[in-house]
Amino acid sequence: MHRSAAVNAARPVPFQARGVSLAHGFGDAAPASGRASLRTGSLFLLLVAVLAGCHPPSKPIPTPALRAEMRTPVVFVPGVTGSKLRERKSRRTVFGLGVNVLLPHDGGYDIAFPIDANDASRLDAFAVVDRVSFGFKTVEVFGPLIALLQANGYQVGDLDSPGAAETLFPFPYDWREAAPETARLLSEKLQRLRDVRGHERMPVALICQSTGAHVCRYLVKYGGASLEEAEAGRAGPLPWLHVTRLILIGTSNGGSMRTLRELHRGRRYVRLFGRTLEPEVFFSFRSLYQDLPCLRRDLFLDTRGRLLDVDLCDAASWERHGWSVYADDAARRLARARRTDLFGNAEERRVYLRELLEQARRFQRLLRRDVEGFGSTLYFMIQDASRDTPDRAVLVEDDGVWRTLFTGDGEIERRPGLRDLVTAAGDGHATVASQLWLSPQERSAMPRAPYYVEGGHFELIHDPSTRRHLLEALDESRP
Repeated sequence: MHRSAAVNAARPVPFQARGVSLAHGFGDAAPASGRASLRTGSLFLLLVAVLAGCHPPSKPIPTPALRAEMRTPVVFVPGVTGSKLRERKSRRTVFGLGVNVLLPHDGGYDIAFPIDANDASRLDAFAVVDRVSFGFKTVEVFGPLIALLQANGYQVGDLDSPGAAETLFPFPYDWREAAPETARLLSEKLQRLRDVRGHERMPVALICQSTGAHVCRYLVKYGGASLEEAEAGRAGPLPWLHVTRLILIGTSNGGSMRTLRELHRGRRYVRLFGRTLEPEVFFSFRSLYQDLPCLRRDLFLDTRGRLLDVDLCDAASWERHGWSVYADDAARRLARARRTDLFGNAEERRVYLRELLEQARRFQRLLRRDVEGFGSTLYFMIQDASRDTPDRAVLVEDDGVWRTLFTGDGEIERRPGLRDLVTAAGDGHATVASQLWLSPQERSAMPRAPYYVEGGHFELIHDPSTRRHLLEALDESRP
């Protein structure tokens, strides 16, 4: 049987760790065959596609079109790095162009999110990334998805000034911001659409890619409320909004250890000649902390495969193990750069990290909670289970200095037994168990099992079967 058919024949079975006593861990699927390079986020994967010479997706699959007034509007919410950012004053694009990805200026300091929240408005998001041109090659990003829906009867509109006949709304947003704040922004824009369409209770379908699912799931459960309001029971599903369908594509609902790797090491999008987006820049992105698996306490092993008692979302763990801004290289760059306008001083960074980690833990708890008035939203999932994916990390102490090893590192790959303990099936970014990390209410809202596509965290959105299943999920004539 072909692997994708085999995976779709049944839901994943619980994962039994070998040689480790695990508590509070995810369930997981049986290990996937083969090894694959690791991928994360949205644009983080584009250069992999360039170097691999991937081809544009095939033509859209047509389905009978409905009249505009009968069609439920669709909003597309991309994940981290899926929207273009520009300076408010100069209108200069600082992220979303080929040059920004290939050669980020000053290690990416252009797109750092100032840790002083009162100074975070220098940039704004103005468009979903449709394609990225590197001069010698153009790589399609979300353009084919938008074209697919247009070819099947949807009319593209703008949530800032929506028209009554428009039915497809890409939602660009500042992906550096925390998910509840983005959910608040989206709820305000949907209220504008509701006013234009004249609905007392407006139906809408949400397509959520990667970490866009954090925004969408929070919106469905708590609208645009703050964490404090949601925790106090003063928030729930918006009474004027009916999310008919929530389609999750390549999502990490329970968080990702790949995110810790990027926060700790930064990333170079193009090997050999590309520049690195430094870890201190990742450190500043509020959204990334909410993609950490903060509700787990089984994430770290020693070199003998024994479980270590390390709390990922305790700021003291970051200082002790030298993660991100506490690594020697990052600390030296921060000292040289003297960019306190972006990264504050040492004590301000400590407070910022402590607050964001605690917020991330609270956020994950809220998403795991069932809510009153959840309604009749149907959940559909399109995921990948064919890639080796980081599930845990190994901590090594050498002369009082800690190193953190992940799936893909040579020291891990040379030890198959240890590699098996830190690696699980998934899409390269999120394990299958993380993809399924939903509340009981949400699981009950799934009319069918997740559909698994071989393609990787980002690339699966371009697969022809993904497009077919996306259209089927949007078809309200189907059960």
